[in-house]
Amino acid sequence: MNYDRLINYFNFEPQTIDVRLFIINALICIVLAIILEYTYRTCAHSLSNRSRFAYNFVLVSLTTMLIITLIGSSVALSLGLVGALSIIRYRAAIKEPEELSYLFVSVAIGLGMGANQPGVTIAAFLIILGVIWVRHFIKPSNKNVAFNFIVRMDNPEKESMSEIMTTIDRHFKKFNLKRYDEEKTMLEMSFDIKPKNPISLESCKQDLQKLNDSVRVSFIDAE
Repeated sequence: MNYDRLINYFNFEPQTIDVRLFIINALICIVLAIILEYTYRTCAHSLSNRSRFAYNFVLVSLTTMLIITLIGSSVALSLGLVGALSIIRYRAAIKEPEELSYLFVSVAIGLGMGANQPGVTIAAFLIILGVIWVRHFIKPSNKNVAFNFIVRMDNPEKESMSEIMTTIDRHFKKFNLKRYDEEKTMLEMSFDIKPKNPISLESCKQDLQKLNDSVRVSFIDAE
């Protein structure tokens, strides 16, 4: 067994880092993260604020790269990182799998560049990017979704959910419940819909507002 190598793993002394190489990798990391940010804003179907969410990609990638670069191959520093993260509670309001997928890509960029593997990182990123853009432009001809339809209601009652579903079913040919959030004083439901005609949007809104004066309706283009 190579004891010298084992001892090096638990070496707490800071490693010598090539600053010039680190800066080059950081610049590549920034470029890839910005490209990912543009791709997310263009191709994603998330209902959240895409611009604000995508703004974090560069920061996540650079932070991941910095951590991996500093840790290097030291087991001791790795254990120290685990200990530090165990006392930090990082919670993000991730409500859709698509958001988590893009976050994983940004973390992967930082991991690859932090491990000084620019070739593999760029190649893998281009493959992922190609898949995203191809799937964005090749859309099914029988696509049923045209709008994201969001209904918000204050002080909901027990029957509020079923009344909203019944009203929407009466006005739209096809719909799919995507998200349901309910608190004591608020209810929010998100649907994918394809209206029979533009008039059905207005008539559905009027019928929903008859259920409760506090009902608020939003239409978001899902294309």
